Amino acid sequence: MGASRSTVLLCLGGGVLCDMGAYAGACYQRGIPVVLVPTSLLAMVDASTGGKTGVNFLHFKNYIGLFKKSEELFVCPEFLKSLPQSEMRNGHVEMLKHGLIADKEHYDQVKMLFLQPYEALNPELISHSIAIKERHVEQDFKDVGIRKRLNFGHTIGHAIESHSLFVNEENESLSHGTSVGLGMVVESYISHKVAGLSEDQLHEITSVLKQLVTSIDEDIPPLDTLLPYLLKDKKNENQAICFSLLKNIGECEHNYEVDVHIIAEGLDFLRELK
Repeated sequence: MGASRSTVLLCLGGGVLCDMGAYAGACYQRGIPVVLVPTSLLAMVDASTGGKTGVNFLHFKNYIGLFKKSEELFVCPEFLKSLPQSEMRNGHVEMLKHGLIADKEHYDQVKMLFLQPYEALNPELISHSIAIKERHVEQDFKDVGIRKRLNFGHTIGHAIESHSLFVNEENESLSHGTSVGLGMVVESYISHKVAGLSEDQLHEITSVLKQLVTSIDEDIPPLDTLLPYLLKDKKNENQAICFSLLKNIGECEHNYEVDVHIIAEGLDFLRELK
């Protein structure tokens, strides 16, 4: 189409489109201006914010990519009126995660979206979730320190999602939000065992997410199946599987090296909830 380095690439769509479009724009002629207009809740609070771009590779999530901020980001909640509740739930999971890692009050507000049959989403909650993510990104753009906390739930979640993509057709695989929700349950259990999360707070988190867990038809894969994905996780260091874990609701730390037997216990804990 004859695009030049002054051409603006407008990415209008969901999280996959924002990730792939921004990656293409960052690569083309060593980078052209990219503007993101996310149309799903998940894209608004996660994929379009923070400058991570990427594509999946050999069933590994976002394994090829780079860091490049968009020139502009426009969030228009009107798009959400077109989405089914299942799509909204994907975004609710990421918003819940933001509260779990950094803001208990935000968590307490977002959890009502899970506990009520239908709870209207206040647009201010969207802005607050974006602000939580941006605070982490501003301190650690290249994801070598505090930004890793945004990956709570994603070490297990990405492994479950990647396996589901491998064994299912694209339109039958587990969604990103559902996979991360499952990962948050497992990693909350690991947080209880490793990082000091209380048993009461573990019960609180699982009671909120249990409805999501019981809604899936797929079996929870065993550790041996997920291990190849876990070993390829981008956060790993020193050939160990690394996690960001909760000390309390609203307080998270990163770079916990976790033994595989505790990961297996966490997966067993998740299966028992089903």
